[in-house]
Amino acid sequence: MTQSSKIKIYGKTYTIKTPQGAIDPQELAEFVDSKMQELSTGSAKMSTLDLGVLTALNVAHELALLRLEFETLKDKQEARQEEWNQRISSLVTTVKSGLA
Repeated sequence: MTQSSKIKIYGKTYTIKTPQGAIDPQELAEFVDSKMQELSTGSAKMSTLDLGVLTALNVAHELALLRLEFETLKDKQEARQEEWNQRISSLVTTVKSGLA
């Protein structure tokens, strides 16, 4: 089920549909708006389209960095889990041989 929401980004209002229970669309709009505002200050005047594209690229870059960090952490966790599995297996073998 979807819900309609009105959001405002960089002075323009949009009506969007989002799944119920999803991340608050207003929070997302505020995030995008703040990124666009940040890019627009201190730079030459650019079109809203160009600003939107640059904002999308910056957000995509942040997402790529977070994905890379996530994968690194996931790999470390999997390596730790494997190490613990081996330790537990070794202990079980030691206990079994001690009981035999």
